[in-house]
Amino acid sequence: MSDLDFLQASGTKIINRAGDKVMLRGTNAGGWLVHEQWMCPTDTPDHKTIRDALELRFGAETRDELIDVYRDAYWTEQDFDACAAMGMTALRLPFIYWDIADENADITGFGRLDWFVEQAAKRGMYTILDLHGAYGSQSGKHHSGQLNDGRQLFFDEGNRAKTIKLWENIARHYKNNPAIAMYNLLNEPERDVGHTDRVQWDFYDELYHAVRAVDPERIITLEACWWPHSLPHPDEYGWENVVYQYHHYPWGSENADEVNAHTKIECQLIEKSEHGVPVFIGEFACFNYPEAWEYGLGEYNRLGCHWTTWCYKVTGDGSNSWGLFNHSPPRVDVHKDSAEEIRRKWALVGTEHAQETVYKRIIAGFMP
Repeated sequence: MSDLDFLQASGTKIINRAGDKVMLRGTNAGGWLVHEQWMCPTDTPDHKTIRDALELRFGAETRDELIDVYRDAYWTEQDFDACAAMGMTALRLPFIYWDIADENADITGFGRLDWFVEQAAKRGMYTILDLHGAYGSQSGKHHSGQLNDGRQLFFDEGNRAKTIKLWENIARHYKNNPAIAMYNLLNEPERDVGHTDRVQWDFYDELYHAVRAVDPERIITLEACWWPHSLPHPDEYGWENVVYQYHHYPWGSENADEVNAHTKIECQLIEKSEHGVPVFIGEFACFNYPEAWEYGLGEYNRLGCHWTTWCYKVTGDGSNSWGLFNHSPPRVDVHKDSAEEIRRKWALVGTEHAQETVYKRIIAGFMP
């Protein structure tokens, strides 16, 4: 990618420096850097448990070596090729602070992220850097990397300061890199109340200004939990060059019609919102209803939304609708399996052992 590929928000569109409109559509690389028990072959409540258990049993060096076995196998150049072949233009990359920094927010290395960004760019795909797990956790949910009461970021000055420092360092490292589409400041920061309000908005504003002081031209994406009314008008904070992000999981739906009804309501709310910024559906799933995927993707494209599905690959037998690929490697017990058993099992998590789902073919039909 060249300097002309650098993106910016222009009204409700995303354009490059040549003035061309760009549509960001693809999937999430969830399960690679962030383990979630339901979608990864490891029986643990959160990623922190994996790290702590392996360190306690084998030491930090062996812990890191074992996790590297998993990561080296889970996502390879084959996976970038598969995404590019589908016509994807963007990949959302969830990561946790410890993937690049220590407990003081001092950078330990960008190796994994740099490799991902470079490989995606070689194939014409942008990367959306998504902080899935901030210091203390912005949600207290397992997908943030650690389970807690959800109040350990927003109400802890130390964790807030470290998260700000982390983003300053990320922005400094990736400043001027055209392969980064945007910075996703916090994933689903619902804390303990299940929605976003002024507590999150004010912290967004702190992060926004910290990033802008280092990397003034990068698009920043701000997440609502869960609807447009859960974010302020950007003028209220003076935010510019931002994208508003929503996630859509129509829980409780028992058939395709009910999923479509949820999607219709979501799209109506987006249409009625007057934020005047591009819309990004950063995560969504239409469950096990192919016709609901067809409807939902069609509606998002009709509205001109940018989107990335959740998710690229999950554990399952081929019928699991959450992934473009399903795989069923042996599960690791981090409390009992020997280091050699863990190496053997985690070496089998590559997509060459997975099977393509019907949803992969459907989603490919709605790429730009």
